Amino acid sequence: MTRFIDKIPLVAAYQQTQDVWHDFTPEQRRAATLASVATFGRLALRIAVEYGQDSGKLSRRQAFLAHVALDCADTIDGRVARAGNAVTPWGKVADPFADKIDFAIQDIARVRRGEMSGVEAGTRVLRDTGSTVLRHHESLHPSPEGARTAATWAGKGSSILRAVANRVGDIAPDSKTATVTRHAATAGLVGSFISNWRDFRRNRA
Repeated sequence: MTRFIDKIPLVAAYQQTQDVWHDFTPEQRRAATLASVATFGRLALRIAVEYGQDSGKLSRRQAFLAHVALDCADTIDGRVARAGNAVTPWGKVADPFADKIDFAIQDIARVRRGEMSGVEAGTRVLRDTGSTVLRHHESLHPSPEGARTAATWAGKGSSILRAVANRVGDIAPDSKTATVTRHAATAGLVGSFISNWRDFRRNRA
């Protein structure tokens, strides 16, 4: 009988990676390990930047530049894994999981600073959780037509808008532009989830 813990995406991906790990060369193992360090190291750095801004150790401009650098570093883990021919089930799940945690860290920091309401941040977290659940369900129970809740242009577009809104908020958190882009990003995230949900239901009909 399958245990509940085995159904958790990260746990399942880790177990699947263990099955293929012994076939990896030392070079592939190093590449896979470096990719994971890059994935979760980015989260640690994001927390450090948010703490530095909240504590006054980083100016708003310094924090903005650091956030932009971390946004650009989002693709490093994937490039390292592909360059080393070390793409693993763990990496495929850990990367989007880390992306969602990354955004959650930023949203929580904004709530703490009074730049975002708890309701809006909670809506985003629920959307991210729902999208993860749908994709994991499809990976466990693939349909004949294939997955239809994988990253779509709507989802990618809303994530890009989310990142842009965050950076605008870093520069001018009290501006009308920051407010509009933040709400637009939240609406786009919810809209992309609704689209994924409809595709999921249609695919199961």
